[in-house]
Amino acid sequence: MKTHHAKKQLQNLRVTGTSNLLANNKAWDVLKNKFQIDFGNYGDWASVLIDSAEQNILWVVFLDDLVSPDRLTFDMNISIENQLEVLLKPLTEHLMSKQSITLIAFSTWRWESIISNSRQSSPWIQMANRFLEELHALMEKHQTLYLLSMDEVFSKQGMIKCFDARNFYISRCRMSIMGLELLADAAQTVFDRIKNAAKKVLVLDCDNTLWGGVVGEVGLSGITLGSDGIGQAFTDFQLAVNRWASQGVLLTIASKNNEGDVWKVFNKHPGMQIQKDDLVAWRINWQEKAVNLQQMASELNLGIDSFVFWDDNPFEREKIRLALPDVITLDIPQDVTAWPAFLDSLDFFARFSVTMEDRKKVQQYKQRTAFVSERKQVRNQVAFLKSIDLQPTVLPLSEETLARAEQLCQKTNQFNIRTERHTALVLRKLSGNPNYESFLVKLSDRFGDHGIVCLALARIDGKAAFLDTFLMSCRIFGRHLEAWVLQELGKRLKAKACKWILAEFRPTQRNAVAASFLPDHGLTSFDWNQLPDNHPVHLLRDLTYKTGQHYYAELETLKIPHLEAFQNEDI
Repeated sequence: MKTHHAKKQLQNLRVTGTSNLLANNKAWDVLKNKFQIDFGNYGDWASVLIDSAEQNILWVVFLDDLVSPDRLTFDMNISIENQLEVLLKPLTEHLMSKQSITLIAFSTWRWESIISNSRQSSPWIQMANRFLEELHALMEKHQTLYLLSMDEVFSKQGMIKCFDARNFYISRCRMSIMGLELLADAAQTVFDRIKNAAKKVLVLDCDNTLWGGVVGEVGLSGITLGSDGIGQAFTDFQLAVNRWASQGVLLTIASKNNEGDVWKVFNKHPGMQIQKDDLVAWRINWQEKAVNLQQMASELNLGIDSFVFWDDNPFEREKIRLALPDVITLDIPQDVTAWPAFLDSLDFFARFSVTMEDRKKVQQYKQRTAFVSERKQVRNQVAFLKSIDLQPTVLPLSEETLARAEQLCQKTNQFNIRTERHTALVLRKLSGNPNYESFLVKLSDRFGDHGIVCLALARIDGKAAFLDTFLMSCRIFGRHLEAWVLQELGKRLKAKACKWILAEFRPTQRNAVAASFLPDHGLTSFDWNQLPDNHPVHLLRDLTYKTGQHYYAELETLKIPHLEAFQNEDI
């Protein structure tokens, strides 16, 4: 079976293009420093797509190289469809047969008269639009395909600066050196996001950030916020913050201020677009902001490296950089009028897709905060967990749940025993494979609906099963749901005549919280080299990569603790 671990996925890259890409130019160093790059020969893009094994592909496409505008007619219906079918056939075959990442960096731009296009679209515009429609249709079908619009990247600097006619006629490279650099940087940004999850938390200052002025000095009526002049810029900045929050970014405040003054603005100023209820955590005091960020990370049970820090004061920003280098500390523009666009353009929070689970993040983390706060106040933890009415529900891997399952695989770092980064494509295949037992678990309790938070995936080989994936969202730590899921998996494996379960723990920098899960839940550790030849675990030898710490258990005698909280379960 082929698995898709992020590091393995992106360790190699084959680059090809419809134009010469100047493979030896220093502009490509940003990619060469991270990947083993193989540049295809100029003009061989079709063979690269068809013949590449499991290499990741960067295909740089200029539609002007593929379609001669002079051959297009105004009677385009048949011509366009026929040409597109021929052009995209190698790509379609590649996507059907390969499971590696394919990134298409495309450009449909060319010089055309603004007059000729002012009443009707030209044949070229029609062709370009249909080309993009086909690319997006392919992306919907294939989870491994990603698109990068070079025209959008180049437009920020100016097309004239990014294209170079002299380069084209001398070396058949359409781009200037600036264009090459912008393309390589943008491609690296996309690959980084494929490999690493988006940041989760935006930390905001208050005075001179959410509004202009210091509220403790000028009072509620004296701050700059509203629908006129610079006040509109602060309003639009808050609206940009809300746009990220609607996609699952968690909002927090770290402000050196009097708490009463801050809440007075939130509660009474008509220009406020962010409400107190939109925040998942806050620290409004006079202690160092680094301490406040660490406390909020602990409260939310999130790594400090998932935080992005926004503060107008360069002194505070520098202190965070020194104290918490894992936090993304933004160098924000000096002019507040540039803030809304700057925040909108950030790649740290951007996702390839936004699920319903993402949109529920704020409420779910507020539920976690309430859970942790209430749990701290009771002594009998079992009684407390029974009282909150834990209701786990098993869901199958299906088209409706694949997106969330992939998201869990890609983003879950703490409670993840093997950190296998399965794609939706792989999960779809495994869901219909009789040699696998797979399911998701959603959870609700008195604090609310937490959504889909667990994934279990086991490979079956005769009477043995290997725990390929076992992960759980950090949002529901402390409820012993992992014990319930393991019990449920055991029931399902026994129903399929399995006798043994083998598991592996692969330590990472982030999953220490899961290190003791297997031994604490009835599995016994072992060393392959120290087992007697007749030991039953040898039946499972071929089911593991043998790169981590290994455990096994007989399902019939497996004793799982911490199940008392699930009142309706047969323990």
